Amino acid sequence: MSWKGRIIGAIIGLLFSPLGAVIGFLIGYFAYDKKRNELLAQSQAARDTLLGNGGDPAAHEQIIASTFRLMGYVARGAGRVNESHIKQAENLMDAMHLNEHRRHIAIDAFNFGKSEEFDLNAEAVHLRQVVGTNLTLISYLLEIQVGIAIADEVLDQGEHERLLYIAQALGINVNDMERLIRIRIAEQQFARFSQRYAQQRQRQYEQQGHSGSYSEYGNHSYENYEKFGYDEDEAQSSGSSQGQAHVSRSELDRAYEILGVTPETPWDDVRRAHKKLMLKYHPDRLAAQGLPPEMVKLYTQKSQDIQAAFALIKESRGK
Repeated sequence: MSWKGRIIGAIIGLLFSPLGAVIGFLIGYFAYDKKRNELLAQSQAARDTLLGNGGDPAAHEQIIASTFRLMGYVARGAGRVNESHIKQAENLMDAMHLNEHRRHIAIDAFNFGKSEEFDLNAEAVHLRQVVGTNLTLISYLLEIQVGIAIADEVLDQGEHERLLYIAQALGINVNDMERLIRIRIAEQQFARFSQRYAQQRQRQYEQQGHSGSYSEYGNHSYENYEKFGYDEDEAQSSGSSQGQAHVSRSELDRAYEILGVTPETPWDDVRRAHKKLMLKYHPDRLAAQGLPPEMVKLYTQKSQDIQAAFALIKESRGK
């Protein structure tokens, strides 16, 4: 729960009078804390529903069934379901900690989703009855669908079309879905540079006298992103980790795509975009909100890609 708005408001108000402190406290609550706490509650509810932590077991099983039916539907858009699609579905079952009963639900749902009998619009109605207007949960589900579409590193036209159909059925703007698809593809294509970046940071980390892996250390720097918008270790490096990196224009373009900005975006806006994404996907935050380690791992690479993309843009701009 956030108290930041109330505390700051009360302190500012107190500079004027005791009554001003009360007024500042109330303004801080309604202008900042209330909205932030509602978003946090919605985010937590999304994860609880997805993972079945409390709540209605029937609703959780509906989420499982709908998720895997949509995955089967998307995979079938490639013309046939291949090994990469199946492996992606199995990885998600493991990440969601499905027991034997719910694993059977997922398998049956996936098989039904790839069949001719599957009705997307009817499925969307059932799904929206469970998720309501929880956009956080819907965004997770859409990321899962894009993930299976590009599991084999190829986005077929049929898969692409079905992703857009799903977005429309769930009331999501097609342009927003197209942007999500572009970001996920950019992340996948950015993987080689991201790996080089991680190796460079690991060497720096060891040279500083630390033991273990940098990625594990980085998972404990969430508070730096929350307070400052960057990792303290990254700030100290001042972009030096990228000084010797050989990057192509396409890699830089993908870095901008991952952060959802362009080469024309002002630097302060780039930093804000980076902070927003790190606050959403940082493994520390996901773990603190109840995701099991297996599911956190699904997003660990994403957070590393976001860091690497920001570092590349930062170096290219001489920051």
